[in-house]
Amino acid sequence: MKGNRGLLKTILRYSVPSVISMWMFTIYSMVDGIFIGKYVGPLGLAGVNITMPLINFTFAIGIMIAVGSSTLIAIHYGAGDWTAGNKIFTMATISLAVFGVLLSILITIFIEPVIHFLGGEGVLFPYVKDYMSIVILFCVCYMVGYALEIYIKVDGNPVYPAICVLMGGIMNTVLDYLLVAVFPYGIKGAAFATGISQLTSISMLLYYVLFKTKRVKFTKIKYSFLELIKISKVGFAEFLAEVSTGIAIFVFNLVILKSLGEKGVSAFGVIGYISSFVVMTMIGFSQGIQPIVSFNLGAKKYDNVIKTLKISLIMIIITGAVFYGGINLFADKIIHTFLSDPDTFSLTKYALVIYSFAYIINGLNIVTAGYFTAIKKVDISTLITVLRGVILIVAFLYLLPKYLGNDGIWWTVPIAELLTLILSTYYIKKYSLQYSRA
Repeated sequence: MKGNRGLLKTILRYSVPSVISMWMFTIYSMVDGIFIGKYVGPLGLAGVNITMPLINFTFAIGIMIAVGSSTLIAIHYGAGDWTAGNKIFTMATISLAVFGVLLSILITIFIEPVIHFLGGEGVLFPYVKDYMSIVILFCVCYMVGYALEIYIKVDGNPVYPAICVLMGGIMNTVLDYLLVAVFPYGIKGAAFATGISQLTSISMLLYYVLFKTKRVKFTKIKYSFLELIKISKVGFAEFLAEVSTGIAIFVFNLVILKSLGEKGVSAFGVIGYISSFVVMTMIGFSQGIQPIVSFNLGAKKYDNVIKTLKISLIMIIITGAVFYGGINLFADKIIHTFLSDPDTFSLTKYALVIYSFAYIINGLNIVTAGYFTAIKKVDISTLITVLRGVILIVAFLYLLPKYLGNDGIWWTVPIAELLTLILSTYYIKKYSLQYSRA
């Protein structure tokens, strides 16, 4: 029992700061949504939502390399091989910086075709372009910043990254107020506020890595694309988790535009902000336990690996139930924070009642996928992620509206999560038994 209490404290020590960091990151976009909804209007919200798949894609690359490299670093550290871990850290950070700069350049050059591809036509086009053209300039901050957060946690300091993200969140709120509410820069002001807040966070994180870390250090390396591929394979499930969110938003936008018009996209945009907060909480918790699982795996403490999973699943079930109850109880106040238009408000509230059933289940699938990444069973993690994030979403968006009408759009995610949970449960039972015998 004492061992379980000690493990619970360790889980909380790593997961709580990780969740707070994710909350702060989510608040970047939520604050934008609140100011845009109030001072620009529903079309501005719809424009930002059209941009989200692209943001998800750039962030997904950062997550893939960050999670893949941090998992390998933690395993090397657990085995006492500090040099190998630091070589992976150095190469991953350099790779993310290069990819971030390249993506900013390419998307800036081809911005109009990208907007048309994402569905930003007609009245939405100027809103999408104004937001995207500024946010994408800070792509390197999104990608490298998230990685540095994880590396500092692996170094043994889970609190400092949360402080950095908190400072970025405060900066974002202040600048949103100044650039959207006080000075009429509209959606461009919101985008600039988000970018500067990201720059604030990454500056603080980089300072810590350069001057304060205990084990994580930059070192001389011979760059290896094969090693980068190895890192990417380990983090590929997390890449799919994030990019599948972008794909889901993209497909949802197209279906909703056709069925419900711009107000429907605005409603989905608000649900997206709420869902992002829920999902990021689950991802933050999952990222918090991954270094613990990987370290114990590297140290061959298999009993702790299984205990960490069991404690985490119980905690995430409780979290999901609290989110479902709280969001439905305070739905009116939450939606009014974003919207003033009565028609869009009514549509959003109706859709949220259905959509929110997913919040009870999705954390279990996210933590399960993260657990299998941490124990290097990437194929299972990938399968869970692709099933819940892409395959079932696209299938049910095609099928359910035929039988349930527009309600079928909102039932898509809850049903996809429920079916994925069956697969997650099967694999948990299978591999828990395997490690119990080890």
